Amino acid sequence: MSTCKDGSAAPLAEPDLLGDLADVLDPPGSETILSIDNVGRMFNVSRLVLGYYEFRGLIKRRHLIGRIRVYGWADCDRLAFIIKCRRIGLSLSEIAPIVAAVNHEDDIVIHKRGQESCMRLVTRLERRRKLLDDALAELAHTYSLLSTTILSPTRNLD
Repeated sequence: MSTCKDGSAAPLAEPDLLGDLADVLDPPGSETILSIDNVGRMFNVSRLVLGYYEFRGLIKRRHLIGRIRVYGWADCDRLAFIIKCRRIGLSLSEIAPIVAAVNHEDDIVIHKRGQESCMRLVTRLERRRKLLDDALAELAHTYSLLSTTILSPTRNLD
């Protein structure tokens, strides 16, 4: 689900969207059954949230183990991406076109729409990061000034 900084499409290799969430998951091929309950526990989300994400078409229990519908590891990967995006304040409406583009790589229109949405979010988040970096630098400077003032031996307490 990545786009190069210049706007061109990144290589189509399957991305690793799990990042810091990877440690909660068993590796593919393990004996974990990816039922709605197990996936909810792994990601600390409710069945209701998972059901809503299914309703929105972001994830889907495509496989059957016995009579139990289960998710695939690709859905867990998508879910990790969605959770990361939600943590930083992105809405499902902003995330959905990107997930759809990955799910429909053969549809040029959906793919292009997802790519454009992704680039808009990258640009917006880079601007937000710049603002955060500036605010952090200012706070660090203020902290330094405050620390110097408190430690100064010539400080007048009157």
